Amino acid sequence: MSLTLRAKFLLLSALIPTLVVGLLIWNSLRLMNNAVSANAERVAQEYAVALNLALSPYATGGRLPQLHGHLAEMLADPADSYLRYLVILDQHQQPILSVGQPPARLPETLRLGGGTVFKGVRTELGAKLLHARAPLLLVDNHIGSINFGITTTELEQARDEVMWQGGVISMAGLMLGMLLFYIVTQGIARRLNVLRRQSTRMVLGDYSTTLPEQGNDEITVFTRTLNTLSAALRERIKQLELSQQRLLESEQRFKTLFDMAPLPLTVSDRAGRMIAANRAVTETFGHPVAELIGKRSEEVRFWASAVERKRIWNMYQNDGAVHGDIAGVLLADGSVGSVAIWSSSLTLDGQEAIIWALLDLTEELNAKRELKDLNFSLELRVKERSAALERANTELQATLETLRMTQSELLSAEKMASLGSLVAGIAHELNTPIGNSLLASTSLRDRVIEFDRKVVAGALRRSELTVHLEEVRMASELISGSLHKAAELISSFKQIAVDQTNDQRREFDLLSAVHDTVATYMPRLRRAECEVRLQINEGLMLDSYPGALYQVLNNLINNALNHAFEQRKGGHITIRAEIIDDSTIGLLFADDGAGMPEEVLRRVFDPFFTTKMGQGGTGLGMNIVYNVVTGVLGGRISIDSTPGAGTNVRLILPRCAPQRNSGSSNGH
Repeated sequence: MSLTLRAKFLLLSALIPTLVVGLLIWNSLRLMNNAVSANAERVAQEYAVALNLALSPYATGGRLPQLHGHLAEMLADPADSYLRYLVILDQHQQPILSVGQPPARLPETLRLGGGTVFKGVRTELGAKLLHARAPLLLVDNHIGSINFGITTTELEQARDEVMWQGGVISMAGLMLGMLLFYIVTQGIARRLNVLRRQSTRMVLGDYSTTLPEQGNDEITVFTRTLNTLSAALRERIKQLELSQQRLLESEQRFKTLFDMAPLPLTVSDRAGRMIAANRAVTETFGHPVAELIGKRSEEVRFWASAVERKRIWNMYQNDGAVHGDIAGVLLADGSVGSVAIWSSSLTLDGQEAIIWALLDLTEELNAKRELKDLNFSLELRVKERSAALERANTELQATLETLRMTQSELLSAEKMASLGSLVAGIAHELNTPIGNSLLASTSLRDRVIEFDRKVVAGALRRSELTVHLEEVRMASELISGSLHKAAELISSFKQIAVDQTNDQRREFDLLSAVHDTVATYMPRLRRAECEVRLQINEGLMLDSYPGALYQVLNNLINNALNHAFEQRKGGHITIRAEIIDDSTIGLLFADDGAGMPEEVLRRVFDPFFTTKMGQGGTGLGMNIVYNVVTGVLGGRISIDSTPGAGTNVRLILPRCAPQRNSGSSNGH
């Protein structure tokens, strides 16, 4: 049987509350039964305590039968007590005292130690009675038992009354809920009927009606959706009508473009019979359009040979299309030409058709053949020219190798010139202390010979001895000081020479390295009356190549002496170091000499560029400086100079130079 949605809702609304009410009644009954049982057990425990206290004196004295009349009178009226019977058993389960209306047989469960235990009292719930059993101390410390029954009628009546009232209230709530659900579903059904009628109108093509929207429930949301759908369908129909109109216009444009296309186009059915052709077909092949309609291509004068037509048609049947294959055809003037053919399948008025596009390549292919011949002749020329270029390239390679060897020799000469200048300076510096030492030692030798003659002759006076000792002391101090100065110069020269020859990496103090370099140039600096100022903090250590740094400073000092102070006497050179960060230092070499003009400054690092060509300059000094700073030392160099205001050379050097391969060159 098919039920309406409303009937299903009503049936479901009745079934679920009924199940809920049933569960509530069952749970309430269970709880009430537990409450009745718990209350009865508590009353039984209280009775057991009261009876034990009252009967213990009589039980231990063996006088329990004396209480028979009193207990019987107490149990005679059921309204006076919940107690309905009382049986006292001895240790052998034999009755000592029995009053009231005990059952014919006491509960076996209690006698065997079963039942529910509540504070030492064992109970068992029977029909209308709660049977209880508690121990009792008898004569001679024997243990008997008190057995009694308590009525549960009043508790059960209270339970039944509560359950009846709860059931009535639950049924009233169920009926009220059913009524409210019926009223709600009645309104929902009415609104659903409105939606059904609207859907029917939309099925019939009426999208003009708009349903009222009230509230925000699910039906209102569906109503709003239905209204939106109706509006969308109206818009979609308008768009379809517009699209149909545009399609008609597009078809008209396609026909116009097809007819006016410069490329020959034809349309044929699946059997190859022509359905349409454009004007370009007539212009290219000389056949009027009316002559072609309904005919196959082999039925008109078109192919250069039947083999070509068969090849193209088989290609279409096997591959489903033709993609630019070239075939021989007859042109309008009767000559044989070449066309590239493309084909594609399409549906025309519900029928499968084929569109063919033909591109005349006759002139292009002729031009390609001519170009091929021309390329062949050009290739011969290129081969001849390539052979000549190879010969020229071989000559250039030999010239380049010669230039490289020349550059290497010039670099070595520059280095030897620097070392020669260094040796000359050291030799000049050593002349003075060594000459002083030689003069003092010679004079000392003459004085010793004269002193020895006086000692042999026995004519030595005390005053002469004192004078002789003073002269020996002065000569010794002069010799010692001069030799010490010479030793310092030799040590500096040795360190520079060693570093420049083996160029090994080591950790060194920047101030010491700069001081040693400047010391070797002191004779030339004094002759030029040039003062050198060192502004370098002690303890500034570098892990780098001191030989490379010596060469940079040598070239910079040479440039300053040869160019900056060439035409003047006196000047200042400042060498200043500053810490840029933890891993980088800046080294400034500044002079207040002649400076450089812009055209010289732009080319200062170019190899073989010099302003003293023919006067001993090689033009490699600053190029070597640039290569050493950027290559070996891993830094950067920049020069700022103004004519008449001096030159500033700024070096940015890492405190730890980059590692070099063992076979690498420092550019010397």
